[in-house]
Amino acid sequence: MSGIKVYVLPPTEAGRLYPYYDKEVDVLVVCSHFARPWPFGFDIDTDVIFDLDEWRVLANIDMRIPRREWKTEGFGADAPMIAPPGDLAFTPETVEARSFSLPLAVRTDVQTGRVSIRFSTLRPDRVVSLSPVCIAFLRQDELLGFDVRDVEER
Repeated sequence: MSGIKVYVLPPTEAGRLYPYYDKEVDVLVVCSHFARPWPFGFDIDTDVIFDLDEWRVLANIDMRIPRREWKTEGFGADAPMIAPPGDLAFTPETVEARSFSLPLAVRTDVQTGRVSIRFSTLRPDRVVSLSPVCIAFLRQDELLGFDVRDVEER
C-alpha cells in the first residue's frame, strides 16, 4: 500500500481538529476537543503520528518535526482555508499498514502561525474542513496532507 486511504464522513463535533504547538517537546499537535480512546493509529516515518478513535475517525495528529526545521515561505492560492466540513475515517488497510514511508514536506509562514504538512506530490482534487483552522487535502480517496492556521504556542 503506497498511500493513506480515507473516507469522508459527515462532520461531527468530535471530528473537529484544532492545532497548537507544544514548545516543551517541539511537537505540533492537531487534536479534537473531545477526549475519547484512541485504539488505532499509524505513522509516517515516525515523524507524523495519527491517532484514531474506535470508528477509525481521526482524533489527533502529532507532528514531531521541530519548528526550527520547517521551511519558511509564503502561501499562495494553493492553500485555501474554506472547504466543506467532514470527518476523516481511515480504511482498515491503512490502519493495518501501521507505518508509511512517504515524502514529507513542512512549510510555514514567517510567524509560524500557519503550517502546511504534505506527504504526497500529487495535486489535490478536493479539500475537507476538519475545523475552521484545519483543512485536509485529498485526491480521490487518498489523503495528501493538511494545512492548519492560528497555531498557538503552549
